[in-house]
Amino acid sequence: MNTEHLQYIIEVSEQGTIAKAAENLHVSHSAISQAIGNLESELGVKIFNRSRAGSQCTTEGKAVIKLSLEIMNKLAEMKNIGQEATLLKGDLKIAASAIYFSTFLPELLYSFRKNFPYVQIEMHENDTHNIIETVKSNLFDIGLVLGTDETLKMEDPRITYEVLLQSSLVVCVSKYSLLAYNKSVGPEELIRQPLVRRNEKFADRFWNKLFLDYGEGNVVFYSNNHDVIKNLIANNIATGIYSEFWIRNDPLVLNGDIVTIPYVDHDKEYSKSYLISVLPKTNHLPKVTKEFLQEIKNKLK
Repeated sequence: MNTEHLQYIIEVSEQGTIAKAAENLHVSHSAISQAIGNLESELGVKIFNRSRAGSQCTTEGKAVIKLSLEIMNKLAEMKNIGQEATLLKGDLKIAASAIYFSTFLPELLYSFRKNFPYVQIEMHENDTHNIIETVKSNLFDIGLVLGTDETLKMEDPRITYEVLLQSSLVVCVSKYSLLAYNKSVGPEELIRQPLVRRNEKFADRFWNKLFLDYGEGNVVFYSNNHDVIKNLIANNIATGIYSEFWIRNDPLVLNGDIVTIPYVDHDKEYSKSYLISVLPKTNHLPKVTKEFLQEIKNKLK
């Protein structure tokens, strides 16, 4: 028995299938299946009833899962004691949305590594949905996402959310656009424009609701490349929408090639966005994680 095997059975119990657990943990189906078999033999109990429909915990299995969760939390406490007893050190795995990389995160990483040189940091960029899923699966210590009120309502017993910063949404157009002199833009006017949108689940929720409420819009380009989107807007090929925090210090905005206009929707939930931290739910957050989050909060004050 080892902690990796405990993590496997916890994930299978949460996902309901070995296949989904293997996908989330990035291990093979056979590795998880073998680990379950070894644990069942070692403990002398059947943990899961397995069928074509999935893997369901037995009564004994539920008790094993409960104890496994307690063990993993206690191990996290022990690691935390070791970190606090010496200079801050350890590993920190962070998954973040593009907005963080194109604003304050590079500078923050530089200062954090200067202050804590023994902390090894691993960074990954991804979209909001995938970041949340990887934190749920304990593949990352911190998730940093761009979300809405809807994101904050997505409850899950494995994670917690914290709002780091609230930002309004702005419509972004070329200085040659007829909208460039507007004081605000509403949804009815927005959907009449040729649109560029990000191709990810967070963006899908916004656009799908907009089109459902006000009519199908004219999307002329899909891209997750920040520079491509900005160039399409600056060249008056398409209109986009951004978090004001993301775009306000962009060179194309500062030199006037892109004009930002407040987006006004009667549904205020869709007129604002948030920078959000996503963390595994635990009573003993590692000191490395706490210090990094505090650095972010200090930066955003």
